[in-house]
Amino acid sequence: MQSPEDAVRATAAEIPPGRVMTYGDIAVETGLHPRQVGQIVARISGEIPWWRVVRADGTPAACHGGTAPSLLAQEHVPFVGDKVDLRRLRVPRSN
Repeated sequence: MQSPEDAVRATAAEIPPGRVMTYGDIAVETGLHPRQVGQIVARISGEIPWWRVVRADGTPAACHGGTAPSLLAQEHVPFVGDKVDLRRLRVPRSN
């Protein structure tokens, strides 16, 4: 059985470049609470694409020194104002 950290990391690692999932999406996939997912994402290192995990309203993660918007921009992720366009970019949940 995977630890919560391993489950979140595995799910985040599957998000393709230019796409996103919300904390809630990952919570559904892993059986965790979205806040727990957020705490784990804040600790994920750079080899896992933590910046592709956004809030339910499309706001990028604020952890890791607030670098998520620039990392998403490097992947040509379109924004509507300061939020990711979830309708276009959200990875469908498998559950």
